[in-house]
Amino acid sequence: MAYTVKQLLESKQFPDMRLVTCKENLNQEIKGIRIIEIEDMERYLTGGELLLTNMKVYFGETDREFRKHLNELEKKQVSGFIIKQHPDMVQKVNYYDILLKFCSERNIPVIEISEDEYYWGIIKYVILQIYDENIARLIYFKLTHDNISNMLLDGEDFEDPTKNILFLLSSMIDNPVALYYSNLTCCASTTQDLSDFVFEKNVEKYKPDIVTRFEYKKQRKEHTQYITKIHVLGRTEIYLVVTEVNMPLTILDYMALENAVITLQYSFMETYAKNEIEKKYQRDIEYSLLNGLLTGDELSKAARMLKLKDTAQYCVVSFHTISSNSEDYYTKEELEEIGVIEGEIQRLLPDEHIYRNLNQIVCIHEIKPGETQAGFREEMEKLYQTVQKQIFHRNKTTDFQIGIGSIVNGYGDLKKSFNDSKKVIDYMDMLRYLYGDKNISVADFSKLGFFQIFEKIKNRDELMEYVPESLVKLYWYDKEHDGELIETLQAYLDCDKSANKAAEKLYVNYRTLSGRLKKIRDISGIDFKNSAEMLAVRNGIVLFKMAETL
Repeated sequence: MAYTVKQLLESKQFPDMRLVTCKENLNQEIKGIRIIEIEDMERYLTGGELLLTNMKVYFGETDREFRKHLNELEKKQVSGFIIKQHPDMVQKVNYYDILLKFCSERNIPVIEISEDEYYWGIIKYVILQIYDENIARLIYFKLTHDNISNMLLDGEDFEDPTKNILFLLSSMIDNPVALYYSNLTCCASTTQDLSDFVFEKNVEKYKPDIVTRFEYKKQRKEHTQYITKIHVLGRTEIYLVVTEVNMPLTILDYMALENAVITLQYSFMETYAKNEIEKKYQRDIEYSLLNGLLTGDELSKAARMLKLKDTAQYCVVSFHTISSNSEDYYTKEELEEIGVIEGEIQRLLPDEHIYRNLNQIVCIHEIKPGETQAGFREEMEKLYQTVQKQIFHRNKTTDFQIGIGSIVNGYGDLKKSFNDSKKVIDYMDMLRYLYGDKNISVADFSKLGFFQIFEKIKNRDELMEYVPESLVKLYWYDKEHDGELIETLQAYLDCDKSANKAAEKLYVNYRTLSGRLKKIRDISGIDFKNSAEMLAVRNGIVLFKMAETL
């Protein structure tokens, strides 16, 4: 049975609909429904369609050109127009009046809707009236595919097409939509809520009644949320979240959602490829700059490209991850995780120069006026906590550390700051011992204190000359007997010379620890009551740890 314009008006599905022309010819059969997306839309019609438009596509057309398009549309025997006045409707040509006059003369119904009424609710309703469900699915999939895909042609960067796609999808399903990075921070949203996403305990897998190759989940909060995971080249993942605030999702809504996910995936892949090319070029420049491979004009040119100033102060920060195996070999999974961490750091430090070299991520930071070394270290500690929280959320065990290099004047001395930042990473275990805090994972070069003098020594034997003879005796005893005397001495000093606490720390009984301390005194002659000697021993242990890195 034919579905007519009259039946649509009498359905009361859209209370804001208002018939403005042609009350006599409402029995026109609706054979299809389309949005007028281009000015020569008549070329793509089969006939009998109900057309939706705000006439923006005709802006710039002359009176004569617009009438010509209307004549061609009449030849297609369109069943009517649904229009809403665009905010920019005031034009040199009064398209609205021309359309009303044209349709009145030819008995073509014109229905007006409010400016904030979305077309897609009308399209879904009409399609389900004129087709059976299977055909309606196919037609709606094609309509949403064409409209969403066109978003990739708008905007020149990642942000614009992504937001356009989200807002279009939101209008299609009449519910808010948001995108979240893998660390669950908000990438883009159709609402003002940019807070982090939270997976609830009741989250569960969900299979919509459509053919899909994507993974869906849903969870119940104040409103039901539908979560779709989008994989980007196997390197990262992004979550598309629909919150069912206004209307329950229907089968046709899932068709739109599926198209949005596919288009977003292509958008992310394109953006990822562009960013990788740019990063590769910038990485080469920064690598050469930080390793002191540029001089003269090359150095000046590289600095200009990176917008570095000769009069500014800089420090280089090394973000380091440690391989889980002793050979320092990084697995594919570990390298992928480092890539995720790199993305998180770039998000947290959007204005910094950041590049990655395998397991090391490096940042060139310009010291701001009034910024102190302690203040910047505090910022890095906050960043560490944020990144570590996300590592934990991903169920990873990545050992993440941050080394802050010395402050240098101008870009010419960045190599020194870079090397200093790497030294901090190398001596992190030593710093943990030195400050009695095994949880230190963020440190700046100044924390090395007077040990900076010794870090310049690159010969192990030469460095050992500064170690007290008493410690050297213990070192050789441990080496010959596979002993634990230096480790015991270190624990004893860390525990403020409390034998009970040291025994607990080493997981041995008090008698065993007392025996080891006696052996330490017998072999080395150390006087635990001599504070000056204890200071020398503590420093000697630090030098031992420095020697272990050579």
